[in-house]
Amino acid sequence: MKKTTILSGLILLFAFSPITTNAQFWKKIQDKVEKKAVDVTDDMLNGSNDQEESTTAQGNASKGQVPYVEEVFSFVPGSNIYFQDDYDNENLGSMPRYWKTNGTGSIVEIPGLPGKWLKLGDRSSYKLDTLLAMPKGNFTLEFDIVTRSDKAKDIGGMNFGFSKDNAVRSWISDAYNDNSITSTELHFWNRDVSNSSSDTKVSNTLDFPLDNYGNALIHVSIAVDGGQMRLYLDKSKLLDAKMFLNEPTKYFYISAPLDMDQGAQLFIGNLKIANN
Repeated sequence: MKKTTILSGLILLFAFSPITTNAQFWKKIQDKVEKKAVDVTDDMLNGSNDQEESTTAQGNASKGQVPYVEEVFSFVPGSNIYFQDDYDNENLGSMPRYWKTNGTGSIVEIPGLPGKWLKLGDRSSYKLDTLLAMPKGNFTLEFDIVTRSDKAKDIGGMNFGFSKDNAVRSWISDAYNDNSITSTELHFWNRDVSNSSSDTKVSNTLDFPLDNYGNALIHVSIAVDGGQMRLYLDKSKLLDAKMFLNEPTKYFYISAPLDMDQGAQLFIGNLKIANN
């Protein structure tokens, strides 16, 4: 707007100036005015530098830059392995021996990725079939999620967390279902991550560019310190809150989406639980 006003003033000034103005000088001024008019027009069409920077920033955000990444990654895995499963000794096509489900699942190999993976079935929840509760006090838990889909939104949403018992008789949908304590839900269709606790009534939702994760490997890291729980997707910290009261006995679970569209698939692997 300021550039347009200045330009208009220059044009009026020279339009009504005496004819005694030197012709060569006038020609130079005319050339500059014409160039300024072109610049102003370009700015109006393309946006000013400030607008361009703002638009670029908004564009980068909309393209899904990963947020909440720590400058110094604060997750430190436990030093003593409590339980670990990479399915190396499992037969393809079968449920892994240390896991159970209310639905279906099978060990598979994924082209382009090493090792074996547990393919999740719709409306199925999974727990360790060992009556293995999480360690008391402090512990860490890590695992990988692999996604395969035409579009990430075809996956729907999956969740995982901790439950008060090791039963897996029905699909666990949230922290208030089937004796659960916590739930972290990855909303692939809504591009956000939500965390909740039925113990402490914590509930939060953070934007996260899950629309970029239709064909990806996501590393999940969880650190529990008494009642406090920290959670990371890759190196993005998405939770650091009190999620447990009185350090209850905890059993880990994973729930597949209610249903997946267009042949979308989910896999998990490389589970590791450790304490100090």
